[in-house]
Amino acid sequence: MNRPAGTHRPDAPATGEQPAGPAAPRESGPPWRRLDNRLLLVQLKWLIPPALSTAFYAMITLGRLDSAAFIRLGLLTGVFLMLMLWRLVQLLTTRYRVAGDLLEVHTGLVGRRHRSIPCDRIRGVDITADPFHRVFGLVVVKITTAQRGGGDNGDTQLEALRKDEAHELRRVLLRRAATSATTTADDDGTIARMDWAWVRYMPLTCWGVLGIAILFGMALRLLDGFGVKPEKVLHTLVHLLGTDLLWQTIVVGTVAVLAIGTLAAVAMSAEEWWGYRFERDDDGNLAVNRGLLTTRSLSIDACRMRGIEIAEPLLLRLGGGAQVAAVATGLDKADDSEVTKLKTLTPGIPRALADDIAATVAGEQPSPTTVPLTAHPRAALRRRHTRAALTVLGTCAVPAVLGLFLTPVLLHIAWISALVLLPLGAWLATDAYRALGHTVRGRHLITRYGTFKRRTVALQRDSVIGWKIVRSPTQRWAGLATVMATTAAGKEGAYPVYDVQLGEGLAFADEAVPHLLAPFLDRG
Repeated sequence: MNRPAGTHRPDAPATGEQPAGPAAPRESGPPWRRLDNRLLLVQLKWLIPPALSTAFYAMITLGRLDSAAFIRLGLLTGVFLMLMLWRLVQLLTTRYRVAGDLLEVHTGLVGRRHRSIPCDRIRGVDITADPFHRVFGLVVVKITTAQRGGGDNGDTQLEALRKDEAHELRRVLLRRAATSATTTADDDGTIARMDWAWVRYMPLTCWGVLGIAILFGMALRLLDGFGVKPEKVLHTLVHLLGTDLLWQTIVVGTVAVLAIGTLAAVAMSAEEWWGYRFERDDDGNLAVNRGLLTTRSLSIDACRMRGIEIAEPLLLRLGGGAQVAAVATGLDKADDSEVTKLKTLTPGIPRALADDIAATVAGEQPSPTTVPLTAHPRAALRRRHTRAALTVLGTCAVPAVLGLFLTPVLLHIAWISALVLLPLGAWLATDAYRALGHTVRGRHLITRYGTFKRRTVALQRDSVIGWKIVRSPTQRWAGLATVMATTAAGKEGAYPVYDVQLGEGLAFADEAVPHLLAPFLDRG
């Protein structure tokens, strides 16, 4: 039986979907609203890939298009036309409304779906606009909920809304009592804004060189599909470099790739963080606005914040930089890259500034990410060195064994690789051990871990809903354990304290959240 609009049972799930069928959504309550009709023009972007493919192939072959090329390009165009029509049907049948404390979304033509989302289950509203949407004055609204269940991992996405309509919808969905917090924000609520001195960190946060290599490989694959041999392309590039000797070609090519990759990394990071502004709005919610070609405006409800994280990827850390990320409920996507986009609050910035911003967001001075941490036992260091050595020796054993039966060259590759990788593995193992630390300070428990991406997490103690104790056989032999604080915030669902002495780890858990673990402890 349908219940009146604007009401829902306390035990109702975060989202509800009606089964496919002829039943239409309720007609009582506010009127249903549709997406902007200009989405028809936006969907023409699906015709750009086949058009660019045709132009690129015509340029490579100097306009000589044979019958095989016409067949390939025709099939490619047909595929993209089908995608465009499918998207149009999907978007044209979308209707939505806010009825009381419910956001209702109706989608589908044949298989209809009606989704009801209580507003108190909404964790964030992300507004983005790629260049095609911006040309027509439209944006995409992605609504993050507290529970999975349909769509893109439980999220609801409304494409092709007008900008003013999208911001009004976000204001309505996130409107609730703001929690008081001590901040050092400006009078206008600004916590941080773009400083172009941060450009020195941009090459350290994007894999520009790897991106150039991937694009080059994809281009060669595409050309090979159209009958253009990759070796001809490589020969042309070597001729353009103007070098005859192999070692000169390698050196010049490496320098060129590094230079282009660095410029590409700076360009991608600058486009992503152009016009960056991090602020706290009138309702106390955190808002991040950024982007040049694709604009992005993300809001996180302040009452859903459960802590703060300082992330230091290896290259960025070596350069003295860090990024600030939110620990909030609702950021639990399956896609790691999407989680990173949602929770990252700053670009690469100086570590001291990252701590200041973390203190502002957490409402504590000094920042909980700067307090001294308890070091872990030396057994944790031995475990990491042993693991690194076994990994290197196991990897080098493969060419060594093959060298005994095939060619002595593989034996030389094996011992040279071991000579290089063993010191590197030892350094990484020591760095991983130095990263370990934990403590309890004020309203937060703090844990730090990681080497390729070091993370310092300050988690609110009242957000911990349980503890998980993990002990592998090697940890039991060494008297160690991994103590994990489980929470509803973040993709991981738990934040670990790796390789801590068992008694010390249990004492840390009992101090962080008294009485939660006490019934299971033997204090004798």
